[in-house]
Amino acid sequence: MFARTSIRSFSTTVPKAVKVTTVEAPGSGVSSLKVIVKNAGSKASAPGLAHLLASSSFLNTEARSGLRLKRESELLGGEYKATVTRDSLVLEAKFLKEALPYYVNAIGDVLTGTLFRPHELTEIALPYSKTEAAVANSSPDFKALEALHAITFRTGLGKPLFYDGSKSYTSEDIAQYAKSVFLDGNVEVVGSNVVEADLKKFISESPLSKLPAGETSPAPQKSVAGQDARIRQAGPTAAVIGVAASDVATYSLLAAYAKSSLPASSSAAVDAKVVPYDGAALFYISITSPSGAETGALVSQAAKLLKEAKGLSKYKALATYNQAAQGSSVDISAAKDSVSVPKFNLAVVGDVDAVPYADEL
Repeated sequence: MFARTSIRSFSTTVPKAVKVTTVEAPGSGVSSLKVIVKNAGSKASAPGLAHLLASSSFLNTEARSGLRLKRESELLGGEYKATVTRDSLVLEAKFLKEALPYYVNAIGDVLTGTLFRPHELTEIALPYSKTEAAVANSSPDFKALEALHAITFRTGLGKPLFYDGSKSYTSEDIAQYAKSVFLDGNVEVVGSNVVEADLKKFISESPLSKLPAGETSPAPQKSVAGQDARIRQAGPTAAVIGVAASDVATYSLLAAYAKSSLPASSSAAVDAKVVPYDGAALFYISITSPSGAETGALVSQAAKLLKEAKGLSKYKALATYNQAAQGSSVDISAAKDSVSVPKFNLAVVGDVDAVPYADEL
């Protein structure tokens, strides 16, 4: 005799708190699904815990094993991944359009039924997190930007994006953190090249309809200026000069102005951005060169630009393009034509002796 199969029942409507949106992808035969768990990123967790949660995703759940998920996904011609940002945990899948119900259900299982077994943390999630962190930190640019976050915000957004090994966590710690953030009010589902009515129907029939009710709010992000971080090491010298951006529109113009005004160099890489976060934003200019002296000279020029920037309005088109390229939209219609940033933070990785301190600029 066959054992009686248990049947999981789900509601027939999408939970009101779950936000569902769709975007078009003209000319693409591939669909994608992105489930964003807000307030579940590195700024909200104990240092490194959100990264371990991301690395623990798509492993064994109550409904299917991690191996089964991988094999089924391969047969469907799809792929999936989990990433952590400072604001959110993002679960993403790409697949052929007809596989939409499978991936809606699979990601729902991740959010509601991951088992968080101790051996998976030891054998899979922890080694993967350490490797990902090591690869990222091999870049002086990334390392300098991390340091800039740390001295600008200190806590919250100042926490490391990836697990750095400074604290130890158990699988139960990860499970408890997941339980605290996997709430319907935190979840946003974005489908690309899918029919919105179908997406909502499949969500209502998936484990996503069983998410606990609730929502977490982002903590206020306090910032400071006039700080230095200097990490001496061999190799190229990266410097990031920046400050918390209180006026994202105006600082978007400033980023376009700085990127256009700093002299071109065959050896140095220069970039300027405003990164909007939930509740705060960071403006920065990054400079990397094999020569510490060149990095130092460009940092001095960047500081001069920041102290008295005028005529920003003519950079509106470039600023709009830059924001779109970053995947963000900022209304710059009310941006100011000039701005002064007399006090800023500076993070340097490499030949720190060749780069002035922030209070010397």
